[in-house]
Amino acid sequence: MSMKTKSAVLPLIYLGLLASIQGADPNIASTALLSAGKDLQFGGLTALAASVSTLALAATVISTGMLADRLGRKKIIIAAMLLAVIGDGLVSVSQDPIMFIAGRALAGIALGAVYGSAFAYVKYFGDNSKGGLSAALGTFSASIGLFTLLVTFAGSALVGVGWREAFLVIPALSVLSLFLGLFILPQDGPRVKSSEPWDFLGQLLLGLAVVFSLYGISHAANGLFTALTIVPFVIGVVLFVLFYLRERTQTEKRFFPISLLKHPLFLAAIGVGFLYNFSTGVGLLSFSNLFQYQLDLSGLALSLSQLPYLLLAIPTALIVGALISKRVLTRQTSTLIGSFIAALGGILFAITAMSSPKSVSDYLPALVVLGVGAAVPAVAYGSMILQEADTKHYGVVSSSRTTIGQFWYSLGLASSTVIIDTIARAHVLNKLGSSAEQQLNSWSASGAKPTDSSVFPTAVEGFTQGFALLMVIYAVLMLIVGFFVFFVANKADKQHSSQQ
Repeated sequence: MSMKTKSAVLPLIYLGLLASIQGADPNIASTALLSAGKDLQFGGLTALAASVSTLALAATVISTGMLADRLGRKKIIIAAMLLAVIGDGLVSVSQDPIMFIAGRALAGIALGAVYGSAFAYVKYFGDNSKGGLSAALGTFSASIGLFTLLVTFAGSALVGVGWREAFLVIPALSVLSLFLGLFILPQDGPRVKSSEPWDFLGQLLLGLAVVFSLYGISHAANGLFTALTIVPFVIGVVLFVLFYLRERTQTEKRFFPISLLKHPLFLAAIGVGFLYNFSTGVGLLSFSNLFQYQLDLSGLALSLSQLPYLLLAIPTALIVGALISKRVLTRQTSTLIGSFIAALGGILFAITAMSSPKSVSDYLPALVVLGVGAAVPAVAYGSMILQEADTKHYGVVSSSRTTIGQFWYSLGLASSTVIIDTIARAHVLNKLGSSAEQQLNSWSASGAKPTDSSVFPTAVEGFTQGFALLMVIYAVLMLIVGFFVFFVANKADKQHSSQQ
């Protein structure tokens, strides 16, 4: 199917809207979780209620990508949007924690399928547009940034009305997007009978490996050496090894092309995924918490403080996509530049945090630089993944982008929390003693106000120090991974040139 150049922009913006629904859903859920937990009395199920959507998404998105290849991408998007309506609709009428968790699991599976299929479509529209794949990815990424911001703010604002109302934002948007898709997306071709194996055991091993390892990582913030962190993570690693060993034998009967793990370009893509997703996991939550504790921001003021970081992703994606498509930049050069900018943003944040800032405006240079640095790798990330997705495994490989991203994001989130909390608690212990540390632990767990008035300001000092150290570590990691991607991607380009 050929397509006029002008017609590619609207479909790419629409695909960005689809992807943004997946991005906004967990943001809305995290905002509404506290109110929902109080009404439904989550108790010991709070952690599962918070993470089940992400676990379900990451565990199933590669399998739903394979389904899209075999059943039709448009059909899967429509079915997944309907499932998202059912999932978050169930959440909005939940009468107990089990209903809530079941609904969030369904929403996670559905929105993973939506995101994976939307991303896979980008190559179709990019190949039929003037700017090519890189420009298409720039438009796609910019649209995700804009719509995620708008949908998140709409949903978060409704939490003030009621958490049940907030969970209706995604179903309403899903219904609207479903109807738009009927007209915007191309028709699926005739279903071709395929003899390709489903490899159910391989899918199961991969899905369980993802669930266990991510579950362990998510608990690291509550204790790095606890059973809930170590045991699931080790089980996940063992399952990953079993999956790898199985998929590398009789490859014609397996669903995932495991040989990709030896391809320099795919390894580079994993590295770029680290730069992009780890930055988000480390940055947004950490500096938002810093602004709460250090500057006493909350509510709308806290949300507005995030805007410089979030908004810059939109023009950055468009500019980088255009520069790569015009061959002013290569993907690996843009990634290396992005890593330097992100590292500079981390250092600026560390310096500013330790300089006793008076308002969020003091952080503006750091917010701007970090926002740009985190956004620059997005185009190269998508481009590398799609280049590695061969026709036979297209949906499987393109959907792996989401699973890779979830790992790096979760790792960034957990590591930032561990580093900051450890230093903050150690600072309180060293300065005020064990009684103050116990009061800090009680305050963190239950919100019980410390009886010692010096605990909170001392904890803020420790939090600030931990945040500054985190940003320095982050800057070093960005540079190391940036150089890794640069050299590995160059090697991939040389191999590609030699084969032509």
